[in-house]
Amino acid sequence: MLNLLSVLQMLTVNKISLEKVDPYYPFHPNSRVSIKSETRLRALPNDCDKWTEKLKSDKKPPWQDPKFPTECFFVTLHCHHLSIVPATRRYQQRLKAIRDVSRMVDELENTEPIWSKLPNASRNKELLKKWKSQVQRLNKSKLCADAAVLDESLLRRCLQFYEVHSDYMLKVADPKSSGVTLPLPTDVPMQFAALPDFYIEDLAEFLQFILQYVPHVADDPSMDRILHLLVVLVCSSNYIGNPYLIAKLVEVIFVMNPAVQPRSQSLNEKFLMHPLALQHLVPALMNFYTDIESTGASSEFYDKFAIRYHLSIILKVMWTIPAHQNRMIEEAKKGKSFVKFVNMLMNDTTFLLDESLDCLKRIHEIQEALENTDEWEKQSREQQQSRQRQLAMDEKQCRSYLTLATETVDMFHYLTQKIIGPFLDSHLGDRLAAMLNFNLQQLCGSKCKNLKVKNPEKYGWEPKKLLDSLTDIYLHLDCDDFAKTIANDERSYKKELFDDAIGRMRRARIKTEQEIDKFRKLQDKVEELVRDKNLAETDYGEIPEEFKDPLMDTLLDDPVILPSGTVMEKSIIMRHLLNSQTDPFNRQPLTEDELKPATDLKKKIQQWKIEKRKR
Repeated sequence: MLNLLSVLQMLTVNKISLEKVDPYYPFHPNSRVSIKSETRLRALPNDCDKWTEKLKSDKKPPWQDPKFPTECFFVTLHCHHLSIVPATRRYQQRLKAIRDVSRMVDELENTEPIWSKLPNASRNKELLKKWKSQVQRLNKSKLCADAAVLDESLLRRCLQFYEVHSDYMLKVADPKSSGVTLPLPTDVPMQFAALPDFYIEDLAEFLQFILQYVPHVADDPSMDRILHLLVVLVCSSNYIGNPYLIAKLVEVIFVMNPAVQPRSQSLNEKFLMHPLALQHLVPALMNFYTDIESTGASSEFYDKFAIRYHLSIILKVMWTIPAHQNRMIEEAKKGKSFVKFVNMLMNDTTFLLDESLDCLKRIHEIQEALENTDEWEKQSREQQQSRQRQLAMDEKQCRSYLTLATETVDMFHYLTQKIIGPFLDSHLGDRLAAMLNFNLQQLCGSKCKNLKVKNPEKYGWEPKKLLDSLTDIYLHLDCDDFAKTIANDERSYKKELFDDAIGRMRRARIKTEQEIDKFRKLQDKVEELVRDKNLAETDYGEIPEEFKDPLMDTLLDDPVILPSGTVMEKSIIMRHLLNSQTDPFNRQPLTEDELKPATDLKKKIQQWKIEKRKR
C-alpha cells in the first residue's frame, strides 16, 4: 500500500490544483470512494442519506462529471487512510510492545535471586527465554518498519498532500472566505458536516506521529496551511460532533509544546502567534475544558483528566505569552464562562488531590507493614500478595493522579496572580476556601505523617512545593471577601492550622518573612470574622420542612422555584448548574433564566426568623 501511496502522491502533489477538484465528489453516485459506512464530522447517518438523496433528485446536482484531478485527489486521500496512517499506528503499537516485554524481562531478571530457589524457577526461566526471544523478533521487525515508515521523502510528500487537503477542508467548512476570519458561520454547511471523521482524524494522527518520531520533517512550508486549519477547527468545536476528535487536535498542540517535544519550539511559536490563535484560542480551549466534562462515553470520567492535562500544559505555556495572558484576563472579566471554567478546575483539583493523598496514605501503611518483618511474616501468603498487588496499583495511580493534580494546582497558582474576582464568585468562593483549608490540613495537620513515603520522587510527591503553592494562592487572593469565605469554613479552618502552616513555612524556608507576615495578617482578619460570626449566630431550633432546601437540608435564605415546582436555595442550585445544566431531581434541561424567585416563601421565612429571635 505504501508503494501505491507513493505513486498516487507523485501524481497529486504539486500537480493538481484544488480549483480543479470537485468538493462534492464523495457524495457523487459514481464516486470511486465510498463513505457510506463512515462516521461523519457533524451530521447523523439518516440526515446524510436524506441530504444525498435530495442532491440526486435535483435537476442540476451540484457535482460535476468526475475528472482525473478530482478522482486522483480523493483516491490519494483515501489511500493515506488505508496505508500510512495504519502503518504509523502499528509502528507505535510495536514500540509499546517492545517496552512492555523489555520491562517484564528486567523485572524477572532483577528478582531472580528470590525466585531461583522456589518451585516455579524452571517456569520463570522458560518465560525469560521466551520474552527475550520475543524482544529480539520485535526489534528486527521495528528495523524493517523504520525503513518504510520513517522514510523522510515519503513523510514530506504526505505533508505536502495534507497541505492541499487542509485547503480543501477550509474551503468546504467556509465556502465564502476559507477560514480567513473567525468565528465561522453559525450554520455548519452540510457539505462539511457529512464528510467522514477520518478526513480530520488521520491528519491529527499523522501530525502526532511525525512530531514524536521525526520532528524535523514538520519544519516544512507545508505546515503553514495545516496549522491554519488546526487553529480554525480547535476554535470552531461546534463544527465537529465528536469531542474526542477535538481532543485529538488538542493533543497535536500538546505534542508541539516544547516541554513535550523540544525540537518543535519554532512550530509551536508559529501556531500560538497565528493571528486567529491570538484572538480566539484562549476562549476556545477554556470552553473545551468545560465541555469535555460530559462526552456520553462510558469512560468519560477518566478521559476528561487526560484531555484536561493536555489543555493545562498548553494554557501554562500560553500564560507566558503576554498577548494570550491578556486574553485570559479579558475572559475572566466577562464572567460566566470563566466562572464555569474555574468551577471545573476546582472540581478536578479537589478530586485529584483527594485521590493522590489517599494513595499516599495507603502506600505509607503498606511500606510500614513491610518494614515490620515479624508482623509481615505472620500474614498468609495470599494476604502478602494481595497487599503487594494493592501497593503496585496505588503506586501507579499515585504517579498519575499527582501529575494531574500538580498541573491543576499550578494553573490555580498562576491564574490567581492576576485574576481574583471569578475565584471569589458568590457560588465558588466558599468552596475554594474549603478546598484550600482541607488540603492545608492534610499537609500540616496531625495526620500529615501518614503522607510520608519512601522515595517520594518516584511518585512526583513534593509536599514542600505543594505547601508553597497552596499558601501562595492564599496570598494571591488575600482580601476581605476571601477572608470571609475562609471564616465560613467550619469543617477545616482552625487557628491552630494556620499556626502550624506558618511554622512549617518558616522551617522549610519556602517563604520570606514578609510573606509569612502577610499570611499571619490574613489569619488575624479571619479570626476576627469568626468571632463576629459566632456572636451573630442564632439557634433557630427545629426548622419547618417547607423552609428547608431539599438537597442540603439547610434553612432557605433566597428560595427559587424550579420549572418542576421544586423550591431550592438559589446559591445551591446555581452551584449545581455550574456542573450540569439539569434539574437535579428529574435530570430535565435547566438554565438560570428558568429559576423564579419564591417571594412569598421568602417573606414567610424572614417573618419566622424575626419571631424566633424575639423568643
